[in-house]
Amino acid sequence: MEDHEFERLLKVARLKLTDVEKERIKADIEEVIGYFDSLDQVESGEEPAYHPIRVPARLRKDEVVEFTDIDALKRQAKLHDGYILGPKL
Repeated sequence: MEDHEFERLLKVARLKLTDVEKERIKADIEEVIGYFDSLDQVESGEEPAYHPIRVPARLRKDEVVEFTDIDALKRQAKLHDGYILGPKL
């Protein structure tokens, strides 16, 4: 791991460490990255299993339910050019 990458990681994580702590943490991170590098080299020859146990999908039948009281919805909602505005995300 490059020094600038490590410093950026500390900044993003909002960590303030001493020089001794930085060296210890950086060594730990490089060790973990090494483990992942060794896992990348393993040849399994199979497709990845996202679910080790097959679980049947229990889907319900979709039913259309018509909403009839549009006026009540319009009274409660914020409108813009006749459209109902949803919350900001």
